[in-house]
Amino acid sequence: MLALYIVLGILLLPVVLACFPVSFRLGFQQEFSLELGYLFWRIPLLPSQEAPEEEEPPEEEKPEEEPPEKKPSGAADRIKQALKREGLGGFLQTLGELVQLAGQATAGVLRGLRLREFDLYLCLPGAGDAAAAALLYGKASAGVYALYGVLLGLLPCKKTGVTVDLDYDGAESRIRFTAELSIRPIRVLREALWLLLKSLRPLKRLLGKHG
Repeated sequence: MLALYIVLGILLLPVVLACFPVSFRLGFQQEFSLELGYLFWRIPLLPSQEAPEEEEPPEEEKPEEEPPEKKPSGAADRIKQALKREGLGGFLQTLGELVQLAGQATAGVLRGLRLREFDLYLCLPGAGDAAAAALLYGKASAGVYALYGVLLGLLPCKKTGVTVDLDYDGAESRIRFTAELSIRPIRVLREALWLLLKSLRPLKRLLGKHG
């Protein structure tokens, strides 16, 4: 009995872990930064710290060889057979079904996204022509706050802040941006499994052998 519990625990562990959200924290202040978070792990993805490349010794020139002849793949042959079997109309209809299913699965994944934090600070330069700077400030404020409203309509978030400022002594724009998105891996796996099951019939019709 104990062995059965252990096996069940091992099988359920990936499902439990997939229920915890994965977060992506994006920031910009002079350069972009991106951090992946899961449970207590934080993995910086940007900026990437690449090791300096070592110079490799020059390779000896080899005589040019004729490229091998490319043989048509099995998938390409099956697609040609499906095109002959169903005609262009049936072929395009099947492709349309697959594209529609992929779109539905993508929409399902996007519905699982959660915006945990959003903060934007934009400071416009006002040195020089004060009237032109004020006009630019008005246009920028209207555009930024309109986009901000659309974003919150799609991804509601309680921890947000947007500020558009004008520095009459400044000569360059300044931008500071932070956003954090999260999604549960179980949501992605569920949509992927749904897409796989729903795509079996059109894929079989598209790539299946005649008869």
